[in-house]
Amino acid sequence: MMTQPAISNLKRVTRTLLGAAFALGLAQAAAAQSSPFAPVRIINDKVISQYELDQRVIFLTLLRQPGDPVEEALRGLTQDKLQLWIGEQFGVTVTPEQILAGMEEFAARANLTPEQFVEAIGQAGMDSESFRDFIKSGLVWRDVVRGKFGPGITISEADIDRALAGYVPLSVPQVDVSEIVIPATGNGRDAALALARRLKIDLSVKGDFEAAARAHSAGPTAGNGGHLAKQRLTSLPEDAISVVRRLKPDEVSEPVVMEDRVVLYKMHAISDEQLSGPGELVLEYAQFLMPAGEDAAALRARVDTCDDLYTVAKGLPEDRLQRDSLPLSAVPSDISAALTLLDVGESTTALQRSGYQVFLMLCNRGYDKALVPLREDVRAQLLNQRLAALAEVYMEELRSEAIIREP
Repeated sequence: MMTQPAISNLKRVTRTLLGAAFALGLAQAAAAQSSPFAPVRIINDKVISQYELDQRVIFLTLLRQPGDPVEEALRGLTQDKLQLWIGEQFGVTVTPEQILAGMEEFAARANLTPEQFVEAIGQAGMDSESFRDFIKSGLVWRDVVRGKFGPGITISEADIDRALAGYVPLSVPQVDVSEIVIPATGNGRDAALALARRLKIDLSVKGDFEAAARAHSAGPTAGNGGHLAKQRLTSLPEDAISVVRRLKPDEVSEPVVMEDRVVLYKMHAISDEQLSGPGELVLEYAQFLMPAGEDAAALRARVDTCDDLYTVAKGLPEDRLQRDSLPLSAVPSDISAALTLLDVGESTTALQRSGYQVFLMLCNRGYDKALVPLREDVRAQLLNQRLAALAEVYMEELRSEAIIREP
């Protein structure tokens, strides 16, 4: 059943498309004087028909692409034919399932299903096969480019570090999720994990998450089928953040093991909430209390990272080493001032406390982890950027070498 927002969005898209169709009416009427399947341009052995050109003009107009719609349509179709031609040379094929997934992704930009999108563009005179052809050529080209250039591209950890160093979060993910909370303490921990794994399997196939939450969850949301209020990703328990952010709508997570419980999450929806300004910096730092007069230089020579301080503090009272990760506004002013002068991995002994000299080390400076892209996502983005640059050059080579003629 179509929801009210989807119906409203479909009506909006349909109105846009009908307006596009009306604007194109005279041009289509003129084109109809000749056969709709007459060739307009031939690229190598691929033909662009008048019908394909008319269909692409409709599509570009509804997408409100700048420039002359006929010229842009012809340029785009020429590129599509070259993509399909080179795909054949490399033996690249795409499955109906891949095409459907591509249609779903494209339609989702208008918050529509593929069926709703096809129904809407049909109101403007564009058929579903033209939409499929548009998606297919893009998928073929993607596989050609990845196969030709992908193996030669290496994204290093340093590349990712540089990309993240310049990242400033301007939005925060908002998640709509449900949970099943299973107590896991003492001897019952293994049984709780086993139950969570069994539920994960059942729920991933055909299970009812709400019913399972009511039957098995010990959380306060059990009576509501485990449904949590929509919230920022950063509001979830720290152990859950990295798991939940990877979920797709309707996907159930692997068991998340916490101190006294095991939790399953189901994603309903995820969206971005725009922040009023850049996210606040988070400082992670360690304080090791050294007896007055102890050689700070000798200690500094023994540690390269904050983790090395655990070896130094082994066997000492717990309060001699403290490690914190706090928003900049929550860091004590004297510590904040000292950390301002440090880069990650550097230290200072400028502070004193309770008769001790404080060996203060900056472990990390950045943003809340939930606001920063995952490293694998950054790697994929950098790879796509390099592939896109190479693809652009490669397409120009194909265009210059192609036999392009107009009847």
